[in-house]
Amino acid sequence: MTAGFGGLLAMLGAFCYALGSVAIAKSSQSAQGRGNDVFISVLMTAVASGVLWLLLGPELPVYGNAVLIGIVYFVVAGLLGNVLGRLTLFRSVELAGAIETGFIRRLIPVFAAVFAFLFLGELITPTIVIAFLLVTGGVLIMMTRTNLKTATAMAVGDFAPKEKNKGRVMAFSSAAGYGASFVSRKLAMQTLPDPLAGVFIGAMTGLLWFAASAGVRLRNGSVAPLRIERPSGWQLLAGGAMTIGQVALFFSLMFTSVTVVAIISSVEMFFAAWLAGHVFKTERRPGRKFYIAATLAGSGVVLLAVAPGLA
Repeated sequence: MTAGFGGLLAMLGAFCYALGSVAIAKSSQSAQGRGNDVFISVLMTAVASGVLWLLLGPELPVYGNAVLIGIVYFVVAGLLGNVLGRLTLFRSVELAGAIETGFIRRLIPVFAAVFAFLFLGELITPTIVIAFLLVTGGVLIMMTRTNLKTATAMAVGDFAPKEKNKGRVMAFSSAAGYGASFVSRKLAMQTLPDPLAGVFIGAMTGLLWFAASAGVRLRNGSVAPLRIERPSGWQLLAGGAMTIGQVALFFSLMFTSVTVVAIISSVEMFFAAWLAGHVFKTERRPGRKFYIAATLAGSGVVLLAVAPGLA
């Protein structure tokens, strides 16, 4: 039961990240507030998780080595997720579009599974293998050459080839960052099982990184990397969605394994394509292959949800 609940939380997190990606794409079409998208999203995550931690979080544990180790891992997760993962995600969506970014970020389960095997000793069960094959099969259908050409032309705005290649590199880096952050979060919660504290520490780590980066730029006579401007509605939506998504993913790791969470999170691509093509219309509607692929991937997610004991 608990593993199935963890899977549902992971799926909620995937939907929220997809919503955030599409909101980023909408925001990038306007000059209002551009340049501080990531900072706003991390700030919103810090404020929301901090308030929830104060209101709903458990009492602070007695200070000791175990707590310190947990904090260190949460800080590392913050650097991997809120800095490396989120910075490159935002930039990739701006340069290559939400759908192609979603394609490449499907490498997250691969990175997560490898890191979980190396650092957590997680075993890969038959159910996980079947679910992984179903989800990966759906992704491969979406990534076939013909469909990829169609998808890269889907965006309402034009993406220059050079910028698109940069966006692909950014998406790859984002996948590596998020995959590693899953493992770091799981390691942290082995000694400090407080998801809200984890989200807050990770977000504060991101904010401190932004402050330090701005200070270095100013000291070197360069322009500060942050332009604090009034955020647009789309930026607020992106920040709010990613905050909810991150909280959901943190909680999901309390109930199931890193590999299961990473596999279920990979359906973000299908949520993003549906939201971008049907709801917000930032990109063209996906074709028949999308629905076939989404059915395969959805079957893998359902398998993990209904057979939690095997996963």
